[in-house]
Amino acid sequence: MARPTIVAWDGPLGATVTGVDLEVGLAPDIAALVVQALAVHRVVTIADQRPSDAAYARFGRLWGDPIEFFNPRDRDTAYPEVIRISNAVSTPERLRDGAMHWHQDSSYEAVPAAVTMLSAVEAPDGRNETMFADLTAAYDALPVAQQEHLCTLRVVHDRRGCSPELMFAEERRGAATRDEPVPTVTHPLVVRHPRTGRLALYGISGTPVGIEGMEQHAAIELLVGLKRHALQHQFRQTATAEVGTVLIWDNLAVMHCATATEYSDEDGHRRIIRRISTKRGTDE
Repeated sequence: MARPTIVAWDGPLGATVTGVDLEVGLAPDIAALVVQALAVHRVVTIADQRPSDAAYARFGRLWGDPIEFFNPRDRDTAYPEVIRISNAVSTPERLRDGAMHWHQDSSYEAVPAAVTMLSAVEAPDGRNETMFADLTAAYDALPVAQQEHLCTLRVVHDRRGCSPELMFAEERRGAATRDEPVPTVTHPLVVRHPRTGRLALYGISGTPVGIEGMEQHAAIELLVGLKRHALQHQFRQTATAEVGTVLIWDNLAVMHCATATEYSDEDGHRRIIRRISTKRGTDE
């Protein structure tokens, strides 16, 4: 079997993989190459793919244990790890653009998502990009003394969302039920990638509400500063989940933010995306 071709994008991160067929499945050596490509490039698109739900779910399991999301309404009945996201006009206003904020998936869980992937069934051309920020490169660019300090800290995360000061003007998230008691979890502010061994900032946006052992104002000030640092142009990249591709990102190395969605049921404007996230333990 021919080996896949991996072409790096212009910019700080990302690559396109061609020459594989997810419907047929990947031989172990080819699967290892694709997995390693994501570890190296942090965001990957796999071209020329229209996998069935069964093939897509099988591919997702290459990356770890699949996550079954807490809202059963969006789950596929046969493959509950596959959730469907749409831009239907019937979507309640409070649920629209819920991912239009910088975050890492499931950072509020004790074992967060490690990999997330999107496969478009329908999508408007050239719209609904996902923005990424490279938290590995952002960490590497910090002064050594600050790196060493950050490695000693643990961030407190809340499923209902981050402290308001961490939401910038251009961001929006779905409605949160603040009076619903939920347990918080903590994660290191800096994690070591289990495949590459490289260190990266983790959980600086999306669900953080404080830092263990640090006064609240100082904790939020530190997190805001790190977020602004990580969102500098040199760490940024965009990618689109187009029909015929699978978009994958390494949740332990990048944070991401959806762009504004047009809600429409018209031909050429509909957006139906299949999403899978998987878990893999972080180095804590």
